Amino acid sequence: MKTPEGLRWTVLLLSAALGASACSGAKHAAGDAPAQPDSADRNGQDSTDPISALVPVKRRVGLVAERGFSIGPIASTNRHLFWESARGEEGGGTFLLRRDFETGATRVLANGVSPAFGVATTPDTLVFATRGSAGTDLTASDLRGDHRRVLSRALLAPFDARGDMVAWAEGNGSRQRVVVQNMRTGRRSVAMDAPRCRRARCYRIDRVTVAREGVVFDLGSVGQGYPSLIARRRWADTRTSFIPVPNDPQPDLVRSETGALFYQLQRGWVEWNFGKPRPRVTSVPGVRPWLLAAQGGRRLALSGQVCNTKLGLLRADGRITALPAPRSTPASPTRFGALCRQLTGIAWNGNRLLIGWSFTPRVSLNGHTEIGLSGLVTAARVP
Repeated sequence: MKTPEGLRWTVLLLSAALGASACSGAKHAAGDAPAQPDSADRNGQDSTDPISALVPVKRRVGLVAERGFSIGPIASTNRHLFWESARGEEGGGTFLLRRDFETGATRVLANGVSPAFGVATTPDTLVFATRGSAGTDLTASDLRGDHRRVLSRALLAPFDARGDMVAWAEGNGSRQRVVVQNMRTGRRSVAMDAPRCRRARCYRIDRVTVAREGVVFDLGSVGQGYPSLIARRRWADTRTSFIPVPNDPQPDLVRSETGALFYQLQRGWVEWNFGKPRPRVTSVPGVRPWLLAAQGGRRLALSGQVCNTKLGLLRADGRITALPAPRSTPASPTRFGALCRQLTGIAWNGNRLLIGWSFTPRVSLNGHTEIGLSGLVTAARVP
């Protein structure tokens, strides 16, 4: 990563959370969120059960909050919010939960999920990563979490979804490929199938994103002396196009509905949109702000320091219109002092953005613990 050091941890955490936060256009407003279920922990104690760790949230504060768990990545449909919930201590397990916006009912759908790869939805399918017998499985289910099926048993990188399309990278020790599947029709295609190394050149797939017109992925150079690659393939095309990215072993690819959007060392932010034969450097200078996604003509940017991350919309003049950021959660302790706020996930819903946050007391971080950890999902209207 080439991000400023203060943002390094956050961007690493978000590389999957933001890439796979696909949604189908939920219209539910934060102010309409129902009350938390009665199983929420009323005693103010951390729980090993993510359901009993839920705490009541006022409608103007957020959609869901948990004590003792982080929240994110997240995804959404018209009726449901999905999130991955992890205990603070190592080995505590990561759960996948679903909240019904209309009834307020919350259900644990899976345990042992892998948050580094993300979570996503199509109109009728939930897609997430789980620990498999020999690696990481890419798993699909209906929106209730039932009727599971494994799409891949060798997931390599964060996956993505948009509309009916899901795309991912898979491979073994010698080969890797990028696969696209239409979850409505079941039709599957391969955008790339190649050995990891050709002669002295070896590549690593770091991320896959889905645009309106096709799939985009990167191939980071493992060695020196040869460029990395950015690849794209339109849905109707029979061949995948590649461009070189010199002097950068890991071009940072972020989610964009129009094509490829990535940061290149010594060059800055670069766009390679479908319909454009060549990439072009954008008007965003340097690494600040750090772009997270481009959607509907809007660019979402990350700024702030490591314990005070902020989210905003990047304007054409280079200024950022900040989106509301909570100072704490209803589950945060009040006796431990200042809190460290981290952005952990986003899900677009038309002109509404759902945002996942985690909070940890700074005194806990200084002591290398996560005592007092809490998570929150908020919503903001995006013009």
